[in-house]
Amino acid sequence: MYILQQNLFSFEQWLEIESEYRLEPFFSVLDLRPYSQALCSDTKRGRKPENREAILRALLVAPFENISEFTALRERLVSDIRFRYQCGFELAKRVPSISTFSRVFGQIMEKEIAQKLFNDWNCQIQFSP
Repeated sequence: MYILQQNLFSFEQWLEIESEYRLEPFFSVLDLRPYSQALCSDTKRGRKPENREAILRALLVAPFENISEFTALRERLVSDIRFRYQCGFELAKRVPSISTFSRVFGQIMEKEIAQKLFNDWNCQIQFSP
């Protein structure tokens, strides 16, 4: 069964927003904190982990930016400071490695965070005015 979902933005609104600023309204309606906290380790051992929310944002927005590989995503984050900032990475720190993106993506799939996120968004869209 397929359910027609409401759009967060109309096509016209999306075209009016400059491509550099499209991420801000997209992320403004999403609270990714619960999902990024689920990606954090419970142990306090080892090195401080990379910003999981920023990595999650980058992985979510990659398809909208026609980025299909971790290598291309990292290169875009390194070369485009605005994109890096909009995803939530600290500008003074280095961009996480390709293996970090791959590891976090594996956690997202293993912990079924993608499915939970999708279901929560569907509920949010169904009950929004």
